[in-house]
Amino acid sequence: MARQDVEFFQSFCRRYVNRAIREFFRDIDDVPEDSLSVDSPRQATKKLLLHLDTDTMTLTIGRLLFWWLETKGLLDEVIYGIPSTDFEISNTYYPQVQLHFREDKYLASTNNRRPASSRVSYRWRETDYTTTNINALANKIYADFVSPVFFYQKGRTLYTYNDLQLGYQFQVLADSEADAKKIIEQTIRLQDEIEPDWTDKLRKHEDNKNYATPGTVRVMGETITKPKRRPIARVEFQYAELFIPGTTKPLILVDRTGTKPRPIRIG
Repeated sequence: MARQDVEFFQSFCRRYVNRAIREFFRDIDDVPEDSLSVDSPRQATKKLLLHLDTDTMTLTIGRLLFWWLETKGLLDEVIYGIPSTDFEISNTYYPQVQLHFREDKYLASTNNRRPASSRVSYRWRETDYTTTNINALANKIYADFVSPVFFYQKGRTLYTYNDLQLGYQFQVLADSEADAKKIIEQTIRLQDEIEPDWTDKLRKHEDNKNYATPGTVRVMGETITKPKRRPIARVEFQYAELFIPGTTKPLILVDRTGTKPRPIRIG
């Protein structure tokens, strides 16, 4: 590549790619770029991504790869879905809070699999999306799920809890009834200070499938092990999102990962 082309390519990255990076990390723009801390995951990620005058071409390409593969989420699992704009046009729904949980990746690696994850959601009975109401919700989630960090044991047994009067329809994979009750009750108490009706509304659903052995499939003479289904794992709270009808991007209420843009509360 001609030297002038290299310089043009790198100047383009510094001018336009850096603009997108700074917008993505707008929530920490009060931290000077020469003072970004490697001890903060989000600050360290921004520090790694920003293109500098002194970069070699190899480093420029490395920053671009990290921007698109890691920060933009292309290394995550494949998601089958429809564009959010099309979904919002075609569907109506109540506001929804989604709580995300994930297993420690190092613990998962000892079991030779990807980290187990879990998502629990409920309908937020609120129609006034003011700063006060949303901040109160974020603060409640922070208090109940971050300080201290909430966890439960995900497992292979399906538990359901249906309270149509209050609008709850939980489906939880847990290792025990106690773990199922733990996450269901903690979620309900985000907006209802009640004692759940375990006798009439909680159900346990068992099947005879062998989830301990993932099985294999033959492809062009090669034996490939299928992903493990319903792993047993301790999953910890990671972040919470609020989906409001008519908007194409969720609000990040609370974030412990240090990777989500513009969270209201940081864990």
